[in-house]
Parts: sequence; C-alpha cells; structure tokens
Amino acid sequence: MVEDDNKKALALIRGGTELAGSAVSGALGFFAAGPAGAAAASVAGAAITSGSVKLIGDFADRQLSSKEQERVGATAALAFNKISKKSENGEHLREKTFFEPSDGARSEAEELLEGTLRQAREEYKEKKLQFLGNFYSNLVFSPGVTSNEANYYLRLFDNLTYRQFCAICIVFMLPYQNIRETDYRGYKGPLNAEMVSLLQEIYDLNDKGVVACKAQGDGYSALLGWHDVVPRSLELTGLGERLQTLFMAGGSLTTSDLDLVADKLR
Repeated sequence: MVEDDNKKALALIRGGTELAGSAVSGALGFFAAGPAGAAAASVAGAAITSGSVKLIGDFADRQLSSKEQERVGATAALAFNKISKKSENGEHLREKTFFEPSDGARSEAEELLEGTLRQAREEYKEKKLQFLGNFYSNLVFSPGVTSNEANYYLRLFDNLTYRQFCAICIVFMLPYQNIRETDYRGYKGPLNAEMVSLLQEIYDLNDKGVVACKAQGDGYSALLGWHDVVPRSLELTGLGERLQTLFMAGGSLTTSDLDLVADKLR
C-alpha cells in the first residue's frame, strides 16, 4: 500500500514539470527512497514523508482535470524540493508533534498539506503556485506558527491577487522606497483604471491588516479609501511580516513584475 502511494505521488509530481521545472527533480529525489530511505539519508525524516506520500497519492486518485493535476503536482514539487534543500542545509524540522497524529485525528502537517494542495488545485493564476510551495516548505520549519494561524493564512492567500503579493514585496524591500510620498487626493496625473485598481488593492491590504500607513507623527493613518494611500509610508504589520516570511521567503517574484507595480506608485 505504501509502495502504491509512493508511485502515485511520484507520478503526480512528475506531471507538474512544466510549471515547477527543475524543482520536480529535487522533489522526486526526496520521495524516491520512501519514508525509510528518507529518514536513513537524513533528508527530512519519516515523520514528514510518510503522511505526505499518502496524501499526495490520495490526490492522484481524485477526479482532477489535467490542469488541476498539473497545479497540484507542481506545488508539491516546489514545496518538497525546498524542504529537501533546507534539510540538506542543516535546518531542523519543527516540533515532532506537528507531524504526529493525535487522538485519532490526522497530523497538523498532513491537514495543512491538504489545505495547501487544495488551494493549488483551484488557483488559476499559476504564478501564485510558487507562494504555496514556499508556504508549506517554510511552515514545516517554523515552530512559532500555530495550525490555526496557518489555516487563516491559507484562507487569506485565496483572497489576495498576485499583484497584491508584488505590493507586499515592494513595501518590504528597501530598493523600492523611491515611490510616491503623498496621497492621491491632489494627484494631477491621469487616474486611469489600472492605477486606481492597484491603489484599491493596496487599500484592501490595509483593510485586511496586512499593511498600515505610517502617520507623520506617531501611530498610523486611518485610510478612508484608495485616494488616502501614501506608498512611501506603507509598512507591513505583524500579520504582513508573517505572510511575507511564509509565502515569499525563498524567492518567487521577478524584478520585472515588481517594477511594473512600483512604476505606478512613483
């Protein structure tokens, strides 16, 4: 049974090659030896491999379209390639209880992997799959993130656009701080639909508690609409910092994508 799950998991991961590229090879190497082999090689241990193989094999048995199979396989590949690399670099998995079933229920790791792959199945914006791969690979090495918190982030992820992730990165990165220092109430340039929609997305990030707009003195400004956004004064909240760390640490965004957003905020 374990061998069958392993074969199905590997086949599903291979199906994500077009989207995940070279990450597929790393993930295949992670799973090829099975739970016992992974533990013996100190790749990441049987605690994570056994439940993951079973779950990914279960996804392979579900009625998925070819595109859904590709997205799920690619996300699994991205996640476990990063897990393999982190382990090889000497990073340690979080507490064992996260990977162990409790009171007849599945482990927290298995439940959150299913949540991650479910998101991947439905995610039509394929560039966002990188964030899901990052999320799970970072989560299993992050002891400070509870399962309740992680489930909230997955729900929040579903409601964020790719461009909002670009905006989060711009707020986080110092090289993009040469952006507008005033709000848009007195803006003299053309407020076309694309610019307003971007500002509305940033306002939505503020509304969701991901970013806040620093006031000139102490504290933060209350934004009443997109016209109150001051790009240069935006900061990530504690929630935003955690979101950035889990979904974006490890790389995902290209400079060209970030520049497209940053240019509209100058």
